[in-house]
Amino acid sequence: MPPKQSLGRGLGAMFPDLLNNIGDKPAFILCGIEELSPNRFQPRRTFNDEDQKQLVASVKKNGIIQPIIVRKAENGYEIIAGERRWRAAQAAGLKEIPVVIRSAEDRDVAELSLIENIQREALNPIEEANAYQTLMTRFFLSQEEISARVGKDRSTVANTIRLLKLPETLKKALIGKAITAGHARALLALDLPGEQIGALKVIEKKGLNVRDTERLIQSLKKAPARKKSGRKNPFLTDLERELSSLLLA
Repeated sequence: MPPKQSLGRGLGAMFPDLLNNIGDKPAFILCGIEELSPNRFQPRRTFNDEDQKQLVASVKKNGIIQPIIVRKAENGYEIIAGERRWRAAQAAGLKEIPVVIRSAEDRDVAELSLIENIQREALNPIEEANAYQTLMTRFFLSQEEISARVGKDRSTVANTIRLLKLPETLKKALIGKAITAGHARALLALDLPGEQIGALKVIEKKGLNVRDTERLIQSLKKAPARKKSGRKNPFLTDLERELSSLLLA
């Protein structure tokens, strides 16, 4: 059975003990907003996008319609699902919000947070990679198990995790959308961080797409053989010269 069918079942089917009956007859309580703490397994680090602004406006007008799912913590409650609504309620100035208290293991909370964000396409590639890494190192899930849970091919999961090998400069460029995950994966073929950063500067300066970036990287790795044969591509030669000047600067 293809992994994608797992994600297609919906979160309620995957986490019935946590999510079932929330919308029907929830036994919710009103909880002081300061009693809640963020989900420590939340893979998302930025919440200031346009969708969040619209959610704040909706909460100001209508309040919190669907209760937030929480579990008991040492001090108050930890959010399991609904952190965006909690943040929106804070921004809207609410003092209390409805919550449903559930019991949950750390692994279920981590998986739910990751899958919920993937379904909304809310994570940048580095956030997604860090979440996969957490599931592997803290909860001992294999890449195959993660693949089945999130509905993505194992190779996609593996390639996403590889992005964590990038130097910080490239990670920031990827998070800031200066480059795409396709660019980043191509740059991983270069062995040295200095080469990767130099190639990044060429990509940004020349506005290279992913295909051009892959051609540049392949050309750089085959440079000795090409020089010996005498065959040269003027476009790639210009890019190589640009990169060499950056590396020697």
